[in-house]
Amino acid sequence: MDKRTIENIRVKNQIAAAYIELLKQSSVEDAEMITISQITSKANVSRMAYYRNFTSKTNIIEYYFSESLWQEFQEILPVGCPFWTVEYGTVFYQHLRKHREEILVLKRHGYAELILSAFNSINEELIGDMPRNSIDRFQIYYAAGASYNAMLYWLEEGCKESPKDISRNFISFIGQAQ
Repeated sequence: MDKRTIENIRVKNQIAAAYIELLKQSSVEDAEMITISQITSKANVSRMAYYRNFTSKTNIIEYYFSESLWQEFQEILPVGCPFWTVEYGTVFYQHLRKHREEILVLKRHGYAELILSAFNSINEELIGDMPRNSIDRFQIYYAAGASYNAMLYWLEEGCKESPKDISRNFISFIGQAQ
């Protein structure tokens, strides 16, 4: 990766982290009042850097889930780890637990649909293309919806079960569905 790309990723991550931190400090009612100036000031970047990378605050959250968190997850996932195995799920839930506070803050501020959209996109990417007329394509969304819903409940309840136990439970669930 060239230096400009690395710098651009760093700037985007700073903006995302700053916005999420401002959301943590805001009530749901006050979140709409967060300005681009506040975000760029907290991120220690220029307004131009913001506008070069994002079109809206929603776009920041889309980036956070689809790029930042997903990229970080891929970096910690063992090479060649098969999709939705206990090993995969354990690393996945450990990663989500690490970002529990941010995920719950985003949910509280009305970004739950973006979280689900990210789960859908990730499953689509991992499972691969399916013909639009294939009923099997719905399996992608069943798995995404079920893992999303269970993940939110698990995070809200304080992650009492281990990531490995949650992963085993999910694998059992999708096995029963087949």
